Amino acid sequence: MTEPISKEQIIYKMIDALLPLKPQDAARQQIFQILLKENSPNTATARCMIKDVLRNNGYEIEHKKIQSCIDAVQGFNAGFARWIEAQKEWSKEAYPAQELIKIRDVAELIDWTERWKNCGGKIYSGGRLVAPTQDLIWLKMSDFGFPFPPFALNSGMGWMELSRKEFLDLGGELPENTESNVQRSKQDLDNLQRLKTALDSGELKFHVKVEIIKDK
Repeated sequence: MTEPISKEQIIYKMIDALLPLKPQDAARQQIFQILLKENSPNTATARCMIKDVLRNNGYEIEHKKIQSCIDAVQGFNAGFARWIEAQKEWSKEAYPAQELIKIRDVAELIDWTERWKNCGGKIYSGGRLVAPTQDLIWLKMSDFGFPFPPFALNSGMGWMELSRKEFLDLGGELPENTESNVQRSKQDLDNLQRLKTALDSGELKFHVKVEIIKDK
């Protein structure tokens, strides 16, 4: 399934998932503007601004939910930036695979090993969840339909790059570098560059292919 998605839609999706606001609430638009502009690792200012907006509009929402909104937006921007870097030729050659790992100490509501298996992922020695960077599993396992973390709200799961040697030593297999694969890679990178522009400006729209996996 292909559909246009903008940075605006992504941020509103996170606001709606975490904060009990109605579409017509003025607070919703004000919080969106704060999240759109807040890119600093220090989120204290944004958190206080959002809390004030909510209070001024008659809402008392716990600190944890406000922080989750900020973390989700920042995580999305960081994950996308790393994905763009992974598309560069030198990176694909040196680090062609990635491992799903815990990067933040939060309680997980999802059994990630089970989700990995259900999405067709291979589990390597030691229970390691590893796949080539270009594998569709990274897109399939995401609640947002993007092939980079965060893969779900309030999740501490991310990834780390694996070198070619480490991946092959695990018994991993890399896809053949056929002409069609190279062409597809260039097209994917093109789309991702458009996504980066959308993330920077909040205006440009882009297309992402999403495969919906039904629970068994």
